[in-house]
Amino acid sequence: MAGRVDVRIIGVGELLWDLFPDGPRLGGAPFNVIANLRRLGHRVAFVTAIGDDRLGRAALAAADDLGVDATFISTALDLPTGTVEVTPDPVEGHRFAIRSPAAYESIGDGDALVARIRTWGPGALVYGTLAQRSDGVRELTRRIASEVRPAYRLYDVNLREGCWTPSLVIDLLGDATIVKVNEHESETLADLLGTSADPRALGTRLAERFGVALVCITRGAGGASLWAAGTERSVAGMRVGVRDTVGAGDAFAAALIHGLVSGMPPGDALELANRLGALVASRAGALPPWRLDELA
Repeated sequence: MAGRVDVRIIGVGELLWDLFPDGPRLGGAPFNVIANLRRLGHRVAFVTAIGDDRLGRAALAAADDLGVDATFISTALDLPTGTVEVTPDPVEGHRFAIRSPAAYESIGDGDALVARIRTWGPGALVYGTLAQRSDGVRELTRRIASEVRPAYRLYDVNLREGCWTPSLVIDLLGDATIVKVNEHESETLADLLGTSADPRALGTRLAERFGVALVCITRGAGGASLWAAGTERSVAGMRVGVRDTVGAGDAFAAALIHGLVSGMPPGDALELANRLGALVASRAGALPPWRLDELA
């Protein structure tokens, strides 16, 4: 694995609590990616809002414990901290009931944020779909992509039922240089773009229409594929005792972008992402503890 690198990476989106039957767990897909990138040696920050409530204060303390810079986390006085009720289902996949409105849908002064983020100087941007339903969050993400212009811009599509529209997803693709989807989402994306979910076909369409450089499709136990510069690479799934799949895709995304910004060949970055995704799936929670030496 490549050594530690000094690349600043910023995430935009939801910081919330997943309410499992056994208690709340800190989550939010883009935040999970950012927290894992901190463990991989990067300086990271997250742009979101929390409520002026107990869960908000707990989220801020947890972010600090994880080493995530809270410079761009604001407090929305009139909105609650985000929560998602999770119904575990190891066969069909977990079901999520996402509460809205929530604090992470509020962004505050966009002009001031863009100026401060430009000064902070991120080399990479991570975002998803859920929080982008808010016009303010969407506009901020667009401005970071177009005005600050981090070289690496990862859109982890991460569709939740009832929480996206085709026009929003199409719009978000336009800011990305890297797109990550799971197998089901690749079929949805292919339908939206009038192509097939084959990695070569989907990658070619995304490159031609949006200028996307890399497309990654994850398949859980079935491994993953990466399309880059007209070449497809694949890895087989890893045999692990699955404890909890929540957060595994976010860990995968973190290791993928870490490998790419570290200068790894795309195939090596894919291998690393596959290992970290499997490691996190073998442990409970979206952000379980893990060590760098476990990936070697």
